[in-house]
Amino acid sequence: MRLKFVQEKIFNLLMLLSTLLVVGFLGSILWTIIRYGWPALTWEMATTLPSGGFYIGKEEGGVLNAIVGFLYIVGASTVLGLLISIPIVFYLNVYLKKGSRFSYFIRLTFDVLYGIPSIVYGAFGFAIMIAFGLRTSLLGGIIVITLLIIPIFIRSMDEVASQLPHELLEATYSLGATRLETIKVVLY
Repeated sequence: MRLKFVQEKIFNLLMLLSTLLVVGFLGSILWTIIRYGWPALTWEMATTLPSGGFYIGKEEGGVLNAIVGFLYIVGASTVLGLLISIPIVFYLNVYLKKGSRFSYFIRLTFDVLYGIPSIVYGAFGFAIMIAFGLRTSLLGGIIVITLLIIPIFIRSMDEVASQLPHELLEATYSLGATRLETIKVVLY
């Protein structure tokens, strides 16, 4: 009993030291960014378009293109991802039986897609754009980010939907509602 207590204290200490080490490195990185980046951060830089080239050391131009492009990609990808994910989640939880093999296979597939690193999605999107002869574009970025977030949305919403009481669905069915009408009731 005493040995387990000592082991637990040693490993708690090691865990605390590793946490402090990681937080120290993170703090060092953030401090460096703030220390050297803060003087260069101006309102003019954030609101002007880049001028000239994108060479290191040029002191002119801004990052407005990057900010607007980010907002376009995030907004469009979120809307498109939700439009695709919500029907899939309702299909999994309303139309399919709880323990069916098909629903298990779909959930497993989205779990696997959830675990793929984002760099792989980016490389896949880049390879597809090259295969079709496309150049870098806003639409390409939106499609790749949408493919990245669909598994995240589906698995997250599926977990929430699986926690809903089954009696809620049964209550709508007992009132004569169809599955589609049940989805409308739960959605609104």
